[in-house]
Amino acid sequence: MALLPFGLCVLFLILLGKLFGLTYKQISVVFNLWVQGAVLTLSGLAPVVVAVFKMSESFSMRWLALSVVFALYGFVYVYGFIKMLKHYHLPFDAAFDLCVDDLKRIAVKWHTTYEVVNLIIFILLYLILLCMNVLICLYLYSL
Repeated sequence: MALLPFGLCVLFLILLGKLFGLTYKQISVVFNLWVQGAVLTLSGLAPVVVAVFKMSESFSMRWLALSVVFALYGFVYVYGFIKMLKHYHLPFDAAFDLCVDDLKRIAVKWHTTYEVVNLIIFILLYLILLCMNVLICLYLYSL
């Protein structure tokens, strides 16, 4: 069941890698870890930016408290991104192989396959977190 979506993701990465002159392992590290990690980190920091912007429009203790809360929220994303970058450090092959090993270990714990875990983390979880951060920003902006 997961093989078709996983295969499409692999095909996308292979084509993207060819576009940038990177191997499959290299583009997997760059796209799945660096680009997606950076986008999630920025989206995690976006709510504090909105809260500070709203506070600058009209100061209140509520906006100050929300700014502090979302600064801590954003810090969690930054901390996680830095930890991930340290864990999956270069060279590319080593980072890719370590990521695959980690995903396989998770698959064993979850009683599923590597492909399913890969899709859950790099597609589903990524999109859920990204959408959640966008919705938080939209909600804050609407207040």
